[in-house]
Amino acid sequence: MTVEYALALFPDPENFEDQLDEHLFGHKQFFLTKPILTATFKSRLLALFKINEAAKLLGVDFEDLEPFNSPNTEFSPSVETSVMHYFEWIAAQKLKIAQSTTPRRLIHEVSVMLYIHRTFCSMWAGEFDEEDVLLSKPMDELEFIQSVRRCRAKGIMTFDDLKNANLSDEPMLFKEMKRLSLQHKKEQEWTNATKS
Repeated sequence: MTVEYALALFPDPENFEDQLDEHLFGHKQFFLTKPILTATFKSRLLALFKINEAAKLLGVDFEDLEPFNSPNTEFSPSVETSVMHYFEWIAAQKLKIAQSTTPRRLIHEVSVMLYIHRTFCSMWAGEFDEEDVLLSKPMDELEFIQSVRRCRAKGIMTFDDLKNANLSDEPMLFKEMKRLSLQHKKEQEWTNATKS
């Protein structure tokens, strides 16, 4: 990165904080409102790394953060418990994202959210027909929880139960199951592609 590029991001050194807030605001809005997809989030994270580098070049160094460690988020074999924990943990991460005041902190909190989401998707992995599954169209949170509770009332408690159940009376849940499974599959493909 050149000083010229850094100055293009922060053209008014006297109003550095305002410019930084403006950069962060746009990224936060994206992470808080868009469906969680690693591919699209990673490009935003790269932009945040550039903002951080630009600030360093201009003599502003943000606090040091611990390297990213996987958070202690172990999902239960119970579908309902896992779904409830997922939404709680994602809500907690979104609050931390909203409160982030530096690019490095925002990168860290988004990385934690992506880790939680990837782990959650892995719970749903299975062999499904991928036809008419849109990765960017998640099921409504309330409908998701209600559907899972209806399944529990029928004795469908675990992920294995769910994968082996006839979900014809829960078509939205079945579609979400396929979407999360496909997302896990895509994650595996992206991970393998970056390793090669």
